[in-house]
This record gives sequence, structure tokens and C-alpha cells, in this order.
Amino acid sequence: MTAMNRQVEKQLDRNQWVRLGLTTAVASVLAVLIVQAIALAIWPDIILFKPLDSYPRSALFTAVPIAVATALFAWLAAHKPQPVQTFIRISAVVLILSFIPDYILPVPHKTVLASTVAAFMHVVAAAVTVSLLVIGYRRQTGSS
Repeated sequence: MTAMNRQVEKQLDRNQWVRLGLTTAVASVLAVLIVQAIALAIWPDIILFKPLDSYPRSALFTAVPIAVATALFAWLAAHKPQPVQTFIRISAVVLILSFIPDYILPVPHKTVLASTVAAFMHVVAAAVTVSLLVIGYRRQTGSS
């Protein structure tokens, strides 16, 4: 049996998923806030773009999707034969869709630069979130 097709025998319990989700949320929120701070230091005018003008809002808009992603991954792990691959595919689609509002919503002070910084923050959040959830899941279940 190949590593890709190997079924996970051990499932995470609710507490393990909660810990994994919280750890992921802390790391992802910190990464996004660091990127936001660096971007604002380099291009101070982008703070006029509403999605970039508040650290608490950025933290919230990072943490809530992580809670949803963790719940989705937990469900996939319990109900689907290849939860990691399915989770990664869904995450990629959601990431691409998340760019749309940054570029098309009529928000004051929207520029290509500001929209691109916001989109890059989505990439950072997704990269940290998907990586930590998948790595944490694999470590705790012993799957490859």
C-alpha cells in the first residue's frame, strides 16, 4: 500500500483538534499581523484601504477562517478516505476565491498595491494554516 493511499487508523479527538486549531490560529494571526505591520511600514498610505487599517480586524478575519478550516479538516478526517488531499484542494480553491473581494469590492482608497498586500496576507494565512494543520494532523495520527 502506498503512503498516499494508506488509511489513518488513529483519529484525533475533539480536544486534540481544538489544541491544533488554537496553535494554528496563534501562529497564523501572528504571521499575518507581522506582514501587515511590515507592509504598512513600507507603504504607509495603504492604511487608508479599509481591510488594512485595523490589526484587530485582521486578527479576527484570520482567526475565524482558521476555526472553520479546522472544523472542516476534522470532519474530512472522520468521513473521507484521503482527508489531507481533499483539505488541501478545498483550501486552494478557497484561497483563490478570497482574492476576489480585495480586488473588486468598491472600497475607498483601494489601489492595486493595497489589494495585493491584502491578497498576500491571505496567502500567508493559508500557507501557515494549511501547513500547521496538515503537519499537526500527520504527527498526531502517525500518517504520512
